[in-house]
Amino acid sequence: MADINEFDRMLSETRGLLDQIRGGATRPPGAEEMEGRGEGAEGKVRVVAGAGGELTSVELDPRALRMPSEELAEELKSAVNAALRELRARSQAADTAIDPDVLAERLRDAQDQGLRQMAAFTQSLDDLMTRIGARSGGTPPSP
Repeated sequence: MADINEFDRMLSETRGLLDQIRGGATRPPGAEEMEGRGEGAEGKVRVVAGAGGELTSVELDPRALRMPSEELAEELKSAVNAALRELRARSQAADTAIDPDVLAERLRDAQDQGLRQMAAFTQSLDDLMTRIGARSGGTPPSP
């Protein structure tokens, strides 16, 4: 039979990990790979923003370099802002996809319920062993 203390220990460790995630000690899986992309000047200017909001790539088609500097600057600004908007949207979607607070509450409920059920199950087995021992005229075997 599984040890109830072992079950409680495993669930407690899991709750501790979730508390670390909620406290910001660890980043959610895939956060490092999250990025946003933006384009300007009909694809002649391409920008990639990575986790943390920093630009990881800026590509300029040689034809973009023929544009007036003010127009190129506007297109570059537009591409950067589009990449940052996409990154923010993806980040918010990732944050709401798995809410650590909801997971922690569900885990807490599952742990509490599991422990109650395990105690009830153990008590039922003890009662059954006592009845079997009483019927056979002996004492029940010790667990």
